[in-house]
This record gives sequence, C-alpha cells and structure tokens, in this order.
Amino acid sequence: MTRPRTTILFMLLMVLCFHSLASSQSRHSDVMVTVMKDKIVALSASGGGGEDSLGVNETVVTTGARGFTGFAQTTTRLLGFSSGLQRWTEIPLDINEHVERHQILPALILVQSDRQVYGYQEGRGHWSSEALGTSEIVKQVRGRGHIAIAVTTERALAFSSYTGGFYSIPWATDEQVHSIDETGDAVMIRTSARTLAFRSQTTEWVEIR
Repeated sequence: MTRPRTTILFMLLMVLCFHSLASSQSRHSDVMVTVMKDKIVALSASGGGGEDSLGVNETVVTTGARGFTGFAQTTTRLLGFSSGLQRWTEIPLDINEHVERHQILPALILVQSDRQVYGYQEGRGHWSSEALGTSEIVKQVRGRGHIAIAVTTERALAFSSYTGGFYSIPWATDEQVHSIDETGDAVMIRTSARTLAFRSQTTEWVEIR
C-alpha cells in the first residue's frame, strides 16, 4: 500500500529540521521521537526510523531520546527505539501501574514504576524487568554511559547496556548509603558498612577491600 504523499513530505520535513537542530548543538541525540495522530514515530539522524501504532484508547504520556535511544511511555506500555536496529520494542504495563521516573542514556533506558524496574538495551532492542517487593521503595535512580542503577530500601539494582538483565545486591540490616560515584562503565557505592562496585561488562557486584 502506497504511503500518502502528505505523510512522506511531513516526515521528510521533520528529518531536515532534525538535521538542522542537531548540527547546531554540541550535544544532541541521534534520534527524534514524535507523535503523529495514531502512531509514535522515531527518526534517526543517520537515516531511517520506525513507527508504532497506538491501540484503541491508548494515549502517549511522554517521549524522549538521547544518543541512539528513543523512548515513549503510553497509558498501557513502555516502548524503546533502537537506532542501530531501526525498530521499536515494547513491554506492557500492568493495569493501574504507575510510572514514577525514567532515565534515558545513549545506550539504555531505566524506568521505575510502583511495581517494577525496567531496563532497555538499545544494542539488542530488548527490555528486562525486575519486580519490587511489597514494601520496597526506590530511593534513587542514577545512570551514566553504559550503566544505570536503582537504589532501594532493600538493595541496589544494576543494569548494563552490555549484559542486560538486573543484578542486585541486598543491604545488610541498618546499612546506609553514603555516596555513589559513577563513570561511563562503572559505579561505586560507599555505605556505612562497605564499598561496592559494579562494572558494565560484568554480571556481579564486588566488594572492594
């Protein structure tokens, strides 16, 4: 089926505007995300893009992009866009699940709701999720480069754009977080009892002595 000429022209104009905007900024995203009537459209500065149709009564809550990664939250799901793979990937939200915050990094997305922590890998176009405990509260969400973490009342959760999945380490009784230091490929947490580190290409927390 031939795409209407008005839609093609509109998308071409958006690509041209995006290239103009990107060239005028020292820090910009390779991806632009926009909503067009009944669909979510991602356009890549390097060419190409992707679109995903909205369902009946589904509305877009927020969108964003950074680096090679695009993001959209709707009333029913989360969507991540991979510039490398040129496609959207979704993960559904539960009924009445409330998204509290999200962080978009150039190669990953971290989203925290009142029930789950979600992670998206741009390189694989893949979502992962980790359920929160009944009384578990997320106190901080941090991220930089290829790694992001969620610090809760019960543990620290690390998510890497390289390995995917969540890797957690529980807190000891009365253990308090004092500081968090980050680089693009590692995070270090100093607590009242120890110093912990997680690297983006590993799958475990290590205690530094």
